[in-house]
Amino acid sequence: MVTTINSVTPYDHPMDVNVVMTVLHPQPIKDLGNILLLNATSADPKAGGTLSDTLNSTDILNGLLLRKTDKTTGSIYREYKNLDAVAVDYKEGTPVYKKASAYFAQSNHSDRIAVLDYNKSKAYEALKAFWYFNWTFAICVDNTIDDSTVNLSSIFEVNKDHFLVLQTDNISQYTQFNGQNYTIGLSHDLDEPMDAAFVGAIATRPVGAVTWKFKNLVGITAQNLTTQELAGINNVHAIAYEEMMGRGQTSEGTTLSGEYIDLLHGVLWVQTTAQAKLEKMLQENGKIPYESKGIAMIGAVLTEVMNKAYEMGIIMTDDATGRAMFTVTTTPREQQSQKHLSERFYDGASFEYHASSAIHTITVNGTVDSDTVLAA
Repeated sequence: MVTTINSVTPYDHPMDVNVVMTVLHPQPIKDLGNILLLNATSADPKAGGTLSDTLNSTDILNGLLLRKTDKTTGSIYREYKNLDAVAVDYKEGTPVYKKASAYFAQSNHSDRIAVLDYNKSKAYEALKAFWYFNWTFAICVDNTIDDSTVNLSSIFEVNKDHFLVLQTDNISQYTQFNGQNYTIGLSHDLDEPMDAAFVGAIATRPVGAVTWKFKNLVGITAQNLTTQELAGINNVHAIAYEEMMGRGQTSEGTTLSGEYIDLLHGVLWVQTTAQAKLEKMLQENGKIPYESKGIAMIGAVLTEVMNKAYEMGIIMTDDATGRAMFTVTTTPREQQSQKHLSERFYDGASFEYHASSAIHTITVNGTVDSDTVLAA
């Protein structure tokens, strides 16, 4: 942010009308749709000597937004504002550049892309260092699926707050990921980075307002799939980019467990938003009294989050009442244990909601009245 030093007053403007102009700049996107490219190597990334976490003027002019090195693993995390910025560190034609190019070709890409260079043998420690940076969806620069990929998927599954997107041209490889809620499997020719396009086209669109099926991917060739081929892809809960009625579209919108991505993305939104709102409540009040007033404040924050989730399309409408299908419950002080009262710990708040769904297939029954009399 540029700081302007004002040591003098402005001149008087001798006019009857004075128009005051304010320039509004876009806010950096910190959302649940940002992407991380996982660039695994067989050795610790080489920083060319000492690589400072502080960006210099050249870095900034080149479009580098953030650089951070994890001293424990040697992993390097970077955020870039556009494809030209990526090209400074990863030349045109390199695997990272190709993924980034496909990502920025989509109309709904974010204002940044992140890349993590790390030693494949230190994946757990490297991801741990940068897990809570500004990204939610990760793709692999190298689409080879092996034991390290299974371990990578397990990291996402146990944390349940980020998504790993894989791509292969051999769907039999996905059988080892059966049941993984937070791993998404794409079926496509490896010559085209469908994974980067998939995230760029859909992930930053409003959570709750979009299903991941039927979506167009710029620069990705749609496949003409036979019924058997599509059935095989669907059986492992993978997603293809298929030709449908003369237009390319994503064939489904599920993770490899069969759960729908939009539902899990909505769960993540509710979780992170509730955490952020409650933390803000704790920070901005002198104290939250451990009595009915303070407990009511907690309930009010959760109700606010649920109502917003309903507006976004994350929560279903009850057809009988026309209202959102959620409940928020808080238990009073007297129901808390003496231990919790002593530790100033409250765990009497809970909520439940019915996730909104979407229509993915349609069957219509038609009847035609004919004047033709057929022979008996």
